[in-house]
Amino acid sequence: MQATTNLSDKIFWHKFDAFYEKFIPKEAKSILEIGVFKGDSIRYWREKYANAQIYGLDIIDPLPEWPQDENIHYFQLDQSDAKRYREILAKIGQPINLLIEDGSHDPLHQKISLMESINALAPGALYILEDLHTSHPSHAYYKARVKEFYNLGTGFRFFGKEKDRDLFTSLQCLLLIEHCKTNHIQIETIKDKIDFTQSLFTYDEVALLSNKIKKINIFKRTVLPNYCYACKTDNFDFITLKCSCGAKLYEESDSMTAVLEF
Repeated sequence: MQATTNLSDKIFWHKFDAFYEKFIPKEAKSILEIGVFKGDSIRYWREKYANAQIYGLDIIDPLPEWPQDENIHYFQLDQSDAKRYREILAKIGQPINLLIEDGSHDPLHQKISLMESINALAPGALYILEDLHTSHPSHAYYKARVKEFYNLGTGFRFFGKEKDRDLFTSLQCLLLIEHCKTNHIQIETIKDKIDFTQSLFTYDEVALLSNKIKKINIFKRTVLPNYCYACKTDNFDFITLKCSCGAKLYEESDSMTAVLEF
């Protein structure tokens, strides 16, 4: 079957939409999404929140095909640039009720956006961190960030002793905080259990997040997508769990998202 609708991959691939419906508010005055891509997510939020101020941030300049109206505003942002992000938040000048981080998916960029956003969120805001699976140890983005963190150079390969090089990134951080909250463990008790020299987060940042976040909700897709993101068909091989075009449909490190309640 060939897909005929222009849906966001939040819906047809990741299947995040049903999960989000459990948490997102009926009304939101201010929505910010990092990562506009083709504009499908902005359309998704506009349909849900007809009167909201919507802010879209992307590494490229705004494209004419992106959704346009008087209450949609676009900014250019490289997620690695924390200073530029703070400037944009100051220009927005109002607390954000719903923030969706769907940008580069680089674990370091996810961390920067999360930490820099804390003071811009309204009381009771939701922070959605999409594609959290890029911090899974089997994902290429995690491996690339480990390589960069340890300055291992182009010859680095993941076997032998170097396989033991690990990194505390966004997924690990949120799983840790969720575990502590669920099991009523004081966050300071883990301070000496984690080597924060092998971390994108400092202990103080983890403690701040634990203090600010009321609840962490994590989702991982456990079924096949509706259709393939690459060829937009459902010509699936149900034995190899690949599409006929070669795309992998059911990887360990795929389709994870987190809804953080502040």
